[in-house]
Amino acid sequence: MEERKTAAVVLSILLLIVIILIYIHNKNKETLSFNTCTVHVSYINKGLEDDTYRAAKNKLALCLCNVYIKKPDTAVGNEIITIYRQYGTHNGHDSLTYNHTNNIDSIIRNKKMAFDTLILID
Repeated sequence: MEERKTAAVVLSILLLIVIILIYIHNKNKETLSFNTCTVHVSYINKGLEDDTYRAAKNKLALCLCNVYIKKPDTAVGNEIITIYRQYGTHNGHDSLTYNHTNNIDSIIRNKKMAFDTLILID
């Protein structure tokens, strides 16, 4: 009888530890989605949350560009433009050549440059 009580206590403690670890693991995650595109964000390094979120939004925009290429949709196009205005790259060498702030076709054509997900850290 005593072994059962000990086993129950040990299993309860292990279950509690597992629940706490799952909570901690999921606490630093977020999911961004629009239409059929979904991006999972994991905040690993403190202090880089903004850069990580920006990279995730740009990754979402790249996915949305691919969706828009297959089937142009006003809602998807508006979301791409919104993400570009907030998080897109505005200082590329071609940014003076063309203005793609309001032109979805130009953003789609230059999607790799407009939504560069590379984060540079000094």
